Amino acid sequence: LVACNILTGIGTTLLIMYPVSYYVMDVNVCAPAMLVAVALAMSIDYSLFLLTRFNEERLDGRSITQSLEIALATQGHTIVVSGATLALCFTSMLVLPTSTITSMAAGAATAVLQSVLVSLSLTPALLLTMPRFFTADRMLGLTLDGTPFGTYRRASSGTVAQFGATIDRPTIIENPQPKKESIWAHVGRCSQRGAPVMFLFLALVMVPFAMALTRFSYVEDLTPLMQTTHPATKAFISISNIYGQDLTTPVQLLIMAPSQKAMASREWSLATCHMLQDLATKVTDRMHEEGHDYTMTTADFNGLMIFRGGCLADGLKFGVIDVMPAVHMYGMYDMVADLLSNRNQTATQVYVHCQVDLFSEVGEAWMRAVRASLPRPEVIRQPLGGHQDADSANYVPYGRWDDVEIGALHLYGMPLEQMDGAQYTLRRMPYVGLAIAAIVCIILGGSFGTALIPVRAVICIAWMLVVTFGASVMVYQLGYLEGLGIQALSPSSGQALFWISPSVAVAVLVGLGLDYDIFLMDSVMEHWQSGKDGKSAVVTSLDQAGTIISAAGVIMFLAFGALLASTTPVLNQIGFMLCVGVLLDCFVTTKVTIPCLMALVPDDANFWPLKQSATRELAIGREPSFGLEGIGQPPGFRRSLSWKWKYGVALEHLGHTI
Repeated sequence: LVACNILTGIGTTLLIMYPVSYYVMDVNVCAPAMLVAVALAMSIDYSLFLLTRFNEERLDGRSITQSLEIALATQGHTIVVSGATLALCFTSMLVLPTSTITSMAAGAATAVLQSVLVSLSLTPALLLTMPRFFTADRMLGLTLDGTPFGTYRRASSGTVAQFGATIDRPTIIENPQPKKESIWAHVGRCSQRGAPVMFLFLALVMVPFAMALTRFSYVEDLTPLMQTTHPATKAFISISNIYGQDLTTPVQLLIMAPSQKAMASREWSLATCHMLQDLATKVTDRMHEEGHDYTMTTADFNGLMIFRGGCLADGLKFGVIDVMPAVHMYGMYDMVADLLSNRNQTATQVYVHCQVDLFSEVGEAWMRAVRASLPRPEVIRQPLGGHQDADSANYVPYGRWDDVEIGALHLYGMPLEQMDGAQYTLRRMPYVGLAIAAIVCIILGGSFGTALIPVRAVICIAWMLVVTFGASVMVYQLGYLEGLGIQALSPSSGQALFWISPSVAVAVLVGLGLDYDIFLMDSVMEHWQSGKDGKSAVVTSLDQAGTIISAAGVIMFLAFGALLASTTPVLNQIGFMLCVGVLLDCFVTTKVTIPCLMALVPDDANFWPLKQSATRELAIGREPSFGLEGIGQPPGFRRSLSWKWKYGVALEHLGHTI
């Protein structure tokens, strides 16, 4: 059954993303791997949540339809809230103007939504279509008993038991054995007893990871996006080492002349050459002002108007011999002009050479210096292709140089795109984090109707993120695990994290953290509403749900661990972050942190403004009877819970419909 959900979820997600990649947006090569990992993990989680509650209700003696109704009304709520939160977290990443991040976010959000739809539709349909196929006690349950393809069996009275006749028949369990309390209940109870000490211990554990996080740095190189063992990657690195980055990742200056006639004139060529010579001097001065020992020369420009630092309009001399007439005579200049100019001969490009690694600190400072030193006009002109202003970072229209109108300048190249994308994304990550925190508070507050649960969830997620990203810095920047000799756990080029890795992982980690948090708190709220105090509700919930959370976490760890087997460094880094985050969520946050934090706060504050009066019927999708229990409650209390009742009834109706 879980395999059916996985295959359906992944298949439908790929069917949706294919036309999206063809008509809507460019999809990065890393996006499909991320999509499959998220779909696999969420399909397993949601299936386990639903099937676990279904089996619990069956063991309590309820019929298949009753068990399915209760499972949909309780765990269906968990699945919908978790899926909506995770999808919104991914959707918040779409505001970042980087195709790598947006394509991963779009694919992951689609995968989550499909996992929710499949879990709430396909799973109940299969359970009702083949009720004994998944629950029979012979042949490990893999029988056709009770299915349209199975063998009709004679009932005890000799009549034929038709398909579906026993679906609604409750199961009577004689002499049920008392269940032994699980180890997770003991862990939760110990965390509650020593709550102040445990809180201090968790804070101290976070300190070394927070200190490592302060040393965070990132690289913008392209090699982390490439498969390290692929022949194309090895060829790319070899070409870069032999010929330099001018061939593999060049930086170019696009010059858009006012007209074809102007660009063909000797005056325009000389004015443009003089502008580039002056630009080299300005870049050198700016680099020295910023404390970098870097000198840019006129020989760093090569184009139709300048070569080896000299203006081609004045000739191309080797010693005392001018070879420019021969270059024109044999058509070599025209051949180069065809390569460097557009078809209309109104724009040309100049190759700009950098003497250091473009992805290094000095290389980035050089790119910023070149861009900032481009001449800016006193009167802004309208460039071709749309409106720009004088503060534009990479497209500078300008007036005249040496009394000659040159046109518009545009500095571009893959290194510049990486630098701009990294800076823009990381500068806006705090705003994305605030948006995600707001999403968490709104969805959890609206889902549970309490004020403190969302705040506590934000604290738990913040602790997990600090430890996870701190561990990533230790591994991929400081090289703490380099001695193991595992390529996937060793620092990549630049001894730093790739800038996309934390940007993508943060949304996934927040969503996964909320996934298990919501699953546990749904159970806590159900037991608290049935009359237990807060501490007992947490321990009972851990006793019931602790094992399934751990199992789901281990499965998800294995799913994301597949990214560590990849030969692409950025997928290794993302996979490591997700694996660490999942383990922390499953075995620390839900088992230790949540019981500890809730024990530090009185019950009235933990569940404020709710009152402990609604019966367990609310948790299984039936409207609570406000008879004697409702006397003395404020008039707005029933209305505040009515949307939960309607939601539970809707999910229960889904079970009847399927």
